[in-house]
Amino acid sequence: MKLLATAQGESSLYLGKKYATGPFVAFSLLLVLFFSCSKGKGSSSNKEIQIKEIDTQLVERTAQKTNTSAQAKEYYNQGVLYQEQGMQEKAIKEFKEAIRLRPDYAEAYNNIGTSYQFLGKYDKAIQSYRKSVEVQPDLIEGYHNLGTLHLLQGEIDQAITAYKGVIHFKPELATAYVDLGRAYGMSGQLDQAIDQFKMALNLDSNLLEAHYALGVSYRHQGMIDVATESLEKVIAQKPDFTEAHLNLGYAYRDQDKLTEAVDAFNTARQIDPNNYQVFHELGVTYMKQQRYTEAAIAFQQALKIRPEAVQTENNLKVAQARLAQQ
Repeated sequence: MKLLATAQGESSLYLGKKYATGPFVAFSLLLVLFFSCSKGKGSSSNKEIQIKEIDTQLVERTAQKTNTSAQAKEYYNQGVLYQEQGMQEKAIKEFKEAIRLRPDYAEAYNNIGTSYQFLGKYDKAIQSYRKSVEVQPDLIEGYHNLGTLHLLQGEIDQAITAYKGVIHFKPELATAYVDLGRAYGMSGQLDQAIDQFKMALNLDSNLLEAHYALGVSYRHQGMIDVATESLEKVIAQKPDFTEAHLNLGYAYRDQDKLTEAVDAFNTARQIDPNNYQVFHELGVTYMKQQRYTEAAIAFQQALKIRPEAVQTENNLKVAQARLAQQ
């Protein structure tokens, strides 16, 4: 019984200790939970503050970036105005300010190139055009201007490469094929030129400059009939196109259709009475017809427009000599 009592006592003592410490442990746990919750609330609050600060900074940076872009646009627009007024140096300064604020402003680089080209500073213009497509690889205006300037300087291969850049990024642009075809034509690659002009017409069957370029190319290849057909299409669309009448005159003269050639040159003369080439070619055609008086008059008119034209002066002397022999 004692043993049992002892056992019961020990058991009671154990149970007593257990229940004696129970409320303290529970209270301690409550404190821990309270402080944990309090700490969690503080941490959450701090995070919210940090997030708000980040959001504010982002808004400020976005606003600053927006303001910077707007300022860059203002400089750019002012540069365009100066450019339109022929004030190229001032335009360049404005475009450079736009780039200072926005280093990736491809259009500004392109327009700097245009201003430099107007000023005859071709090396700087080429650098600017190249920078424009470096900053924005799909800026077709940059490729076009680069190609045109290379073509102007007789750098045909570079022009071809630049024009191909236009087509790469905008293959549906019909005029780009005309530009590329002209570059091929200037390099003597007439077959490639004709292919490009045909591609342009596949995209736009009414593209006047493609028909014209095709007619000129056919004439240089000796394909006079198709050349005449193309040039007549051009004139039907644009009767006052001097160069089309001039080239039509060449085509007729190549076929020894001298009367038709004279008519074509005279039409060109009426459209552009100050065109040296028209009067010179008219004089040459009159010479072929042995109409030396008309030839001499045409050559004299050509020399009034271009007094330094040695070939025309020599032709005039020949016409006058033939008249003296009559």
